[in-house]
Amino acid sequence: MLLFVAGMPLASHALTFDVRGGYKTGSHSYESRYKISESWANGWWASAEMDNKNNKNNGKGPKGADKADSAHSFGDSTTDYNELETNYTWRFADKWNLQPGGIYHWSSKGTQLRPYIRVNYLPTADWSLGLRYRYDYNTYETTNDDGESHRDSVNRLDLYVGYKFNSQWSVLYQGTAYKHANDDYTYKNNKTWATENAFTLRYKWNKWFSPYVEYDYLDQQGYYEGEDNISESRYRIGVTFTL
Repeated sequence: MLLFVAGMPLASHALTFDVRGGYKTGSHSYESRYKISESWANGWWASAEMDNKNNKNNGKGPKGADKADSAHSFGDSTTDYNELETNYTWRFADKWNLQPGGIYHWSSKGTQLRPYIRVNYLPTADWSLGLRYRYDYNTYETTNDDGESHRDSVNRLDLYVGYKFNSQWSVLYQGTAYKHANDDYTYKNNKTWATENAFTLRYKWNKWFSPYVEYDYLDQQGYYEGEDNISESRYRIGVTFTL
């Protein structure tokens, strides 16, 4: 389907399937994500993903029916969002490339359009650096802290630093900062902006199987049983299959 939507050639370069599970310690919530992606030798890349969450409402259901205990955390599993993404890699210099792209994101809240531009620098065969700016445009309105309805959007900046220890082990750091375009909106840290820091350790078992673990610190964005501004950490484990 993505081949026809994106208008891409049928000659594929690499097809991957990634499945990942995670747990947030502050919000006591579980998540899982399923993603399929494909790249082409001419520079195009595309993906489709779905995210599933447990205990999404976190104690806000009728009579606390979705309270974050061990039974209800797994009992209120729902599809949280779906995404389609594509980008193109333009190698404009020996160790530099530019990636314009975009994401089509939809959920029960509505639809977001997320265009972005990313620049990558590869100083050596082992090191990689990247910087991305993304604008998340809401096509729907949400209610702000004053009870008013507006179309809020988000400015986002991501920093990537990757290093390969050898042919099997690699690590990736991703630092993220984002801010509401409308100052009448705040995150669970009670600020109009927030940060995230993610560390991923990956092991390449062979050319088609690659497990990984990830630790993220998500600022004071935890929310649990009516209390916000809680220190939030997220632990993830996943595996990537490459065909």
